[in-house]
Amino acid sequence: MPKEFTDVKIKSYHGHTKPIKTCQLIENQNWILTGSNDNTARLWNFDNGKEIHKYELNHDMASISGVRINHDHTRLYSSSWDKTIHCFDIETGKQIWKGVQDHMITSCHISHDGNSLCSGSDLDGIVTIWDSKNGLIKTCIHDLHESTITSCQFNVTDNRLVSTSSDKTTKVFDLISHRHTITLRDHKSVVSNCTFNQCEHLYATCSWDRTVLLYDIATGRFRHEGPLALPKLHQGSISTCHMSIDGKILVTGGYDLKIIIWDLENMAYKLVLNGHRDYINDVCLTSDNKWIISVSNDCDIRLWDIANCDEIKQAIEKRKKLKNCELFQM
Repeated sequence: MPKEFTDVKIKSYHGHTKPIKTCQLIENQNWILTGSNDNTARLWNFDNGKEIHKYELNHDMASISGVRINHDHTRLYSSSWDKTIHCFDIETGKQIWKGVQDHMITSCHISHDGNSLCSGSDLDGIVTIWDSKNGLIKTCIHDLHESTITSCQFNVTDNRLVSTSSDKTTKVFDLISHRHTITLRDHKSVVSNCTFNQCEHLYATCSWDRTVLLYDIATGRFRHEGPLALPKLHQGSISTCHMSIDGKILVTGGYDLKIIIWDLENMAYKLVLNGHRDYINDVCLTSDNKWIISVSNDCDIRLWDIANCDEIKQAIEKRKKLKNCELFQM
């Protein structure tokens, strides 16, 4: 495993008092949204880290599993292991509606058009789709997974749902025909997350088995040849992944406290980023591929400047060669 120190410039923002579980980048507003087990969601200025707004989430002090802002920046949604989803007005922080499920809610995601919210639950493995305006349930997708749903999200056009589970599978559900169309079942442990590029031709999944698998959905070659696997560099469970819009870069974070930047065109790592002091729970990448945002159980929000990623890697490799040469001469 590469043990690199990095020359990447870092910004670190603070305010949460308990583990930060999730983050969202709202680029057209220059915002970062974070959700924490301190029962708050907070909006931050991307550039200077100033806290713009603090939202009291009113959950029953259970773990926060998701916070999201809708497309027109008018509402904030939060989900929790306390079996509830809450909807708030962005400006006032006032709660608009509350939804309740039978089991712990492990994830939530807002559709791109802002009309629907999906949530995944523990034990029953059900995906619920809510009307984001009034909190009424539109539909419940039963028997999609055999156990806990670890993540769920809408695709780019909001006509499909992608979910991952502790049953070791990733599934794609068609919301038009109301049936699941793709099952990915190559991991040997819990699948923690899935990400895909803008055109949805390439999917990446990460798992507690410490692997990252790539699926070319466009050609369907994985059906006969299996997925491509990135080098096994994480030393612990991988908790989160995020793919660039163009599908060239993948970022993964894990319980080994490392963030790894991957070059998907060459199936190799670019950099290993160290700095967090506890489990990394979520990462996201700016659309220009210049910044990574990461959140962790250490309560830190970190922004990593990776604009010169290739040059930094070359400098590190050069230093390694010089060091090896010096050791040889000794």
